[in-house]
Amino acid sequence: MKVEILYNMARAAAQGATRACEADGGKMAIRYGGYPAYVAEYNRLIPLVVQEFGEEAKYLFQPIDLGKHIHPSATIGTMWRTYLEQAAARLNALEAYLRSKIGVTDERLQSVLDLINANLRASIFQTPEREKEIQNALEVIFRARGLEFCRETSTIKYSSKTFVPDFTFETLDLALEVKLCKTALKRKSLIDEINADIPAYRSRYRFAVFVVYDLGFIRDVSEFKSGIEGNPDVHVLVVKE
Repeated sequence: MKVEILYNMARAAAQGATRACEADGGKMAIRYGGYPAYVAEYNRLIPLVVQEFGEEAKYLFQPIDLGKHIHPSATIGTMWRTYLEQAAARLNALEAYLRSKIGVTDERLQSVLDLINANLRASIFQTPEREKEIQNALEVIFRARGLEFCRETSTIKYSSKTFVPDFTFETLDLALEVKLCKTALKRKSLIDEINADIPAYRSRYRFAVFVVYDLGFIRDVSEFKSGIEGNPDVHVLVVKE
């Protein structure tokens, strides 16, 4: 089985388990009683991963054995969240392991970055006042290239807040956000804005890209990008006016 398929399966299960752990409100059975499904999915994936990577994976990932407690009716409800968190932790570790086996930057992602870098500046005819103007230009670029994307339709609930990326590319596992840097004060706040978005976007998508259209206030691009791009699979593309 292809590593990419295993990665996507582990990632989907890890996201589901993590969201279930973070759920609040409602009855405990609704919030945490689904832990057996995530334990079962983890245990199902382990032999497939071991088949691909041998003793290394066998050593790193042991099956979860809850014994009779695999059935919620056989244990007290206060333990359900504990079992769910255990499954979530193992699935997230498995996702990280498989991600490291895939490689660094996907070629298709790089082609999107190159497309933006080559065409965005030339598509902006007047100094933009709002981020929406940059979003509109990007939409035209993406449509002209025939890319499959959604604009401001994917909602991500994370840490009691709802996030809506400007663009999402499901086939690329990518969330893309546009930022406009038009004052020195905005430059300072952009890093905080981006860092607030990263955990939410990465909770659903493998890649997060931030396109920053700069009107001349980011003097050191490398310094601006360095801390942000320290996050796995996060990319910052600064386009100068």
